[in-house]
Amino acid sequence: MLRRVRTCVVYGLPGAGKSALAAAVAARHPGTVVHRRLRPGDSLGTVVDDLRRLLRDAPVQQALSDEARLDDLARQADASEALCVVDDLQVLRPEERAALLEELGGRLTRGALLATSREAVPRRATSPDRFELRLDGLTEAAARTLWRQLDALYGAHEGFEHAWRRSRGLPFHLRRAHAGDVEGEEPVLKALLQLSADERRLASVLALSEAPLSAEVLSGLFPEGHHGELLRRLGARLLVELDARGRHGMHDLVRDALVSLLDTEEVRAAHVALLELLPREEVPVVVRVRAMSRHLQALGRPAERVAFIVASAELLVRHGAAGELLAWLDALSGDALTLDARLARGRALVRLLEVRRAYPELLALQASLEAQGADAGLREGVGAVLVRAALFALELDACERTLEAMPAPGGAEVFFQQLLAWATLRYFQGRIDEALELLDGAAAASEDRRARGWCAYARALMLWLDGRDSELAEPVERGIVLLEDARADSRGALVTAMSAGIFSRLGRFAEAESALTEAWARMEDLGAPRLALELDCIAAWVLAERGHRRDALVALRKVEARAERGGYLFIALLCRAGAGRVLLELGRCAEARALLETLEGDIRRLRVLGMSRAVASARRMDVLTVETWPTRVEPREVRPGVAARQRALVALEAARRGDEVLALGLLVSMESLVEGTDFALERALSHLARACLHRLHGREVEARDALASASRSAAEGGVDPEVVPTLASHVFTDRAALRASAPVDDGGAAGAAGVVVLDGRRHELRGAGRTVSLARRVLPRRLLYALASQPGRAVSKEDCVRAMWDADYDPRLHDNALRVHVSHARGLLEGMEARIVFEPPGYRLETAEGFVFVTV
Repeated sequence: MLRRVRTCVVYGLPGAGKSALAAAVAARHPGTVVHRRLRPGDSLGTVVDDLRRLLRDAPVQQALSDEARLDDLARQADASEALCVVDDLQVLRPEERAALLEELGGRLTRGALLATSREAVPRRATSPDRFELRLDGLTEAAARTLWRQLDALYGAHEGFEHAWRRSRGLPFHLRRAHAGDVEGEEPVLKALLQLSADERRLASVLALSEAPLSAEVLSGLFPEGHHGELLRRLGARLLVELDARGRHGMHDLVRDALVSLLDTEEVRAAHVALLELLPREEVPVVVRVRAMSRHLQALGRPAERVAFIVASAELLVRHGAAGELLAWLDALSGDALTLDARLARGRALVRLLEVRRAYPELLALQASLEAQGADAGLREGVGAVLVRAALFALELDACERTLEAMPAPGGAEVFFQQLLAWATLRYFQGRIDEALELLDGAAAASEDRRARGWCAYARALMLWLDGRDSELAEPVERGIVLLEDARADSRGALVTAMSAGIFSRLGRFAEAESALTEAWARMEDLGAPRLALELDCIAAWVLAERGHRRDALVALRKVEARAERGGYLFIALLCRAGAGRVLLELGRCAEARALLETLEGDIRRLRVLGMSRAVASARRMDVLTVETWPTRVEPREVRPGVAARQRALVALEAARRGDEVLALGLLVSMESLVEGTDFALERALSHLARACLHRLHGREVEARDALASASRSAAEGGVDPEVVPTLASHVFTDRAALRASAPVDDGGAAGAAGVVVLDGRRHELRGAGRTVSLARRVLPRRLLYALASQPGRAVSKEDCVRAMWDADYDPRLHDNALRVHVSHARGLLEGMEARIVFEPPGYRLETAEGFVFVTV
């Protein structure tokens, strides 16, 4: 059934065989199997995170919500076709049980979930499919069959009738009865009461352990080496069981019975023993820390517990357990909440993107340290976290005060962290030149290859944010070379992601996608919500650069909402600037202007002057407020969205000026760029350009049709209704009509990248910033016209000769002359996006999409 319906709940009374059935199913599962037995105090988050770690056998990304946890677990389980077994589901709260079964089970398509529970889990009409299996006690006939099988395994025993009456048909109790527990109300108690001192000591350790333990680890309890015999005897009496990995554990019924028998000293001794044994057991780090913390708490050693949690804090954070760490620290109060614990709490809050909570707590902690005269190391640690939180929250004055008050850096890494913080602060303050000088000076003075690489990347990031695209390539390339062998730490993941944004700005999308893939792979191992947020922000910008405007807008708004909730204001502002730009590109001008005006007010209020240029850059996308209409297309511009916008505007302006050849060339060059609703405004602009051309030639009917097409395209893409009429009123002026018969302004055509205009009316070749007259170059001109009449197709030598000399082809007469004129024509095309290539049986003209041949 699990192959058809991906979620199953097996429920029934204790001892009915639920776990045994789950283990049997798991043993037959062909893929990965992960198992988690729930304990009192478990939450949905801890259970799901443990399953995620078991599936990856590695740290997991810190999840900020149970929904994110369940979604990630479902992806992992589907990817490995894994079976997730959860025992004792009844431990969770009812709403958590439902979430596990429905939110996880409803997502699984290739993986599976098998849960056991003592209680049924209610279903709703909207619940996804799952199947349920209730295990009741055996019938008398089935119970006799089990008894006979036990006789065959362990030897014949009498007393089935008595056992049947007392067991209610539960297999566990029947097995206990067959093992000799036939008296008393509880069939397990007799066996437990008969344990020797060593057996009882070993059993008590297993009862109080949260995880099964290996025989090798348990040998530490008995240096004399008889632990194996003790385990064998406990197993023979069904008090200890083996899991699939050969580790020893205890059924919950046996555990509950034994714990009820243990006195205070026995419980204490078991906790002490487990503190010594657990560091040797191969269990996930988070499970070990969780268990050690529980044992220290049970022993009444709060100071040691707090010190242990604080010492393990960084390890927990790296393994995606910052939330669990925070829960433990939140439970501390009074003297238990030491300065170290408060610092660990602040770090955990920042890690979980709870900047709004972290910032005031860190300020208070800093004040406490100053009042108490704490050591420099602690002040340095608090200062580093506070600076990061202040930068995230754009509390620039507090950030500067903290940096000024921090002690001299104790090492190269701390120095570099402070340098980056100072540079970032200066950028936020609008002092970008000072920021760049800081980075350049540090890079020049450092012999550390990695530090110089990160300085180069930081420079590239600031230039990227500042819109100085022409300066991006050199520092990002330098950073790549210098950090080629850098360790994959959190900063390495960030610069990898950042390079994706820079590459996309430069139109190098293959490199951008590769960088994003690498950054995501690193994020899986680092598990940092802040870095994940930054990566999502950059990925959204990459979508915008690729021209996927609507997808980019959705992504930017999602990231902005997450950043706002966490108090990461820089990312929130950056997303809003990106959203404003995308809205303008989509033609939703009123919405964009309102957004950018509010954003500009926030920038002034927060005094983050460095963000002002992002707003100015976004506003340049507003076609209704542009002051100077472009007449050229930048040759380096290869981003689809910007390329389409520039070509549409230049074509419209060329049509308005009467440069029909350039306008047509650009309109042709952008046809493949403006498909889909993302480019509705560009399509509307192209229709406006055609309407202008029609009106220049007095074709009023065609002009009206083109205007109608412009309005229709705009409406289909959600462009503001006033955009097309406003642009039309700007374009259709008397000046445009006067230009219809005036000489063409060649500057636009000559400067438009990707546009090559071969004008057979005026015998001109225009492109790559120049105009070449063909008036006196008769034979090369005729050759170009012949090839241009069939661009992309080979023209035979016979046809070339006929076009040039109006003669029949003679190899002895024409081959050499043809090669000379081909060479001459190639020289005319030098630097333009067109070239002549030899292709038997003749020659072929390769052109870009913007090539236009105007015939006589």
